[in-house]
Amino acid sequence: MRKLVPLLAASMLVSVTPVFAQMQMEDGVWHVRGDNGEIVHVLPGPAAAEAFEHRFGGLQPPTRSNGYSVYAPSYGANPGQLDDHGAAVVSNAAFLPIFYDGATATALRSGIDAMVGNFSNSDPGMKVITQYSKSGNAISASLTHSADFVDNQPSTRRISDSGVRSYLSGLFSAGRISANPSTVYGVYLPQGTVSTLGRYRSCSSYCGYHSSYTYNGMTILYAVFPYNDCSGCSLSGKTVLDITTIVTGHEIREAITDPVNAWWESSSGYEADDKCAWHNLYQQSGGAWVQPEYSNALSGWPRGCVTP
Repeated sequence: MRKLVPLLAASMLVSVTPVFAQMQMEDGVWHVRGDNGEIVHVLPGPAAAEAFEHRFGGLQPPTRSNGYSVYAPSYGANPGQLDDHGAAVVSNAAFLPIFYDGATATALRSGIDAMVGNFSNSDPGMKVITQYSKSGNAISASLTHSADFVDNQPSTRRISDSGVRSYLSGLFSAGRISANPSTVYGVYLPQGTVSTLGRYRSCSSYCGYHSSYTYNGMTILYAVFPYNDCSGCSLSGKTVLDITTIVTGHEIREAITDPVNAWWESSSGYEADDKCAWHNLYQQSGGAWVQPEYSNALSGWPRGCVTP
């Protein structure tokens, strides 16, 4: 999601936040203020994203390059450039789906498992992000699918981001799942449960998000997936599972390429998947729906939102 764009005052070597950047950061569309005032990356619904900024994607026919269809980005600069802001990416990433209760697992598990399995080593799905590797910190096209965790939590009307963090920490401390800084923990919430981030809530403000926190000195990467059976997170012809796999792919790749201030577009603040969100969707091997990923045109890749 879009990021804070600090300016470096050369004479003082101090980062400052210009007023316009602060306003963009707090717009409540691509970033929201979380429970403790921190900025959290979110994926707004299709209509909300479109209303905020839509410049290119879907309005122009694709070009063909190196065997791929390449679209202009839907959001951010055109063609744009993702910039390396210095922090590490995730090498040899794993994804661990956590289903909050049995009903959620029944509804989504088989589809999510199939999507994650086929996402690994997918072309261009996971392979395109290998270009964002760093020296000694390579991104692998292979995504390890850690064993699903199916819980039996009682239904809840809402859960805050702080509640999700406490829930994960409880699983770690009880030894029910292992804490690992290379794992993205994907929490799939039940139907009827509202996710909240500060004053923002799922469906009306976002369809999913990724974030991080510290547990026992370790950075924990996680993503939250509300049960998107609402109008704010729907697309014509797409099922709840379809929307969920689209959001899942989006958040996995962003957690890998920009876990904490790694790759994002300096001019606009968008992360890689943000630039291609909700447009030019395609079905990967196995049939799951996913979105394009933005390519910087490094290592022979075309520049733009890449699909097969």
